Amino acid sequence: MSSKVIRVGDQVKIDFGGSILFGKVSEDRGPIGVGGRRLYGITFDAGADEPFYIELPVDEFEVIKPKKEKA
Repeated sequence: MSSKVIRVGDQVKIDFGGSILFGKVSEDRGPIGVGGRRLYGITFDAGADEPFYIELPVDEFEVIKPKKEKA
């Protein structure tokens, strides 16, 4: 089990077939994965007519820390 805290709205990146995709956590699906792994719905704007949606466990994506804005 992962101890990472993932929230809906977090910006994430994944390695998708050798390409890096940037998206947003759109849903916490709960512990419905294999062995009770928690799955997250992630939405990507891949430049298509509709956003791309995928469900992944936390160990298959990385949360991106937002940059702090300069005052």
